[in-house]
Amino acid sequence: MPPRITNCHVHTFTHDHVPDRFLPFPLGSLLRFGPLRRGLLAVVQHFDRGRRSRLARYAKILQVSFGLSQEDVFKKVRNFYPRGTRFVVLPMDMEHMGAGRVTKLIGEQHAELKELRERDEYRELVIPFAAVDARQENVVEKTKHLLENDGFRGIKLYPPIGYHPYDPALRPLYSYAAERGVPVMTHCSRPAGVQYRGKPTKRMLTDPVTGKPLRMGRKELLTLFTDPDSYVPILEAYPTLRICLAHFGGAGDWKTYLERPWDPISDTGAKSWLAKIMDMLRLDAYENLYTDISYTVFADEEYVHLLKVLLSDGRVRRRVLFGSDFYVVESAGLEEKRISLRVRSVLGEDLFRTIAHDNPKDYLGEA
Repeated sequence: MPPRITNCHVHTFTHDHVPDRFLPFPLGSLLRFGPLRRGLLAVVQHFDRGRRSRLARYAKILQVSFGLSQEDVFKKVRNFYPRGTRFVVLPMDMEHMGAGRVTKLIGEQHAELKELRERDEYRELVIPFAAVDARQENVVEKTKHLLENDGFRGIKLYPPIGYHPYDPALRPLYSYAAERGVPVMTHCSRPAGVQYRGKPTKRMLTDPVTGKPLRMGRKELLTLFTDPDSYVPILEAYPTLRICLAHFGGAGDWKTYLERPWDPISDTGAKSWLAKIMDMLRLDAYENLYTDISYTVFADEEYVHLLKVLLSDGRVRRRVLFGSDFYVVESAGLEEKRISLRVRSVLGEDLFRTIAHDNPKDYLGEA
């Protein structure tokens, strides 16, 4: 029997959930016009070539979601997969990233997602996670309510929009999630288009472990927030917490891993993030750590072959999740189906079942 696929990483947020200064004025306003938008998208897709620029991301957001609902977006991704496929839907809270006003705040985005999940036709297909930001007011209480009353199944973090993943405001949620078996999904590739735009605050420039000031610029700081090493204090403080470092380090670091040699006994700062995550997955102490292949394996045709080799290690194989990052991947659209089928074909049915059926059940606490 074919596996019931669970895509562990998709998005249904729309243009209404994106800050109005995501692009400089007046470009963002001009792109609301269909002909200009379509022309720009064609140009961006030709020249961007997977660099994940801010312009490319915004063009994709507009193409997929402008004037549509989250249900409309969900229908698009659902139709690229076999009937019965489930989707972990990850909201995005971009209110605090310093890029302007958001038309619909995260509360509305969550409410729309709750309504989508409660419809009979989607009840078994939509697995909503709650978007969490350390700067949200009453973040612990609001998140618990979503998990306990509104059918949300996990927690979504996106540190490059301006907070350290070990921020003290999040620690009660980690404790709660560890006790209740609530999975956490967090962005773990180098900051790109969706990142904090403002001046770093004193809170951001304070090391959450030592309390000492961090003397670095914004780019370096946001990279620190996203680095796999920043999750070590969380893994050690909450060993039963199931947490997924999404994107397996990111497409850029997969490229680095393939093209540049590194000394395994050298300073870990010289390693690609893929290598770091591989080392972490091999540790018995981090038995509840996961990663997913979203965006990364969809970014270059050769990466699925590297993935197959990485999965030959049993310690790694049991903690890798299938995910696509629809629709943030610039090659979304028909590429979603084509590339997901390539992943399944190259890996073979047994490996694909492991990452798309068995591992997601373990991660979601269904096993």
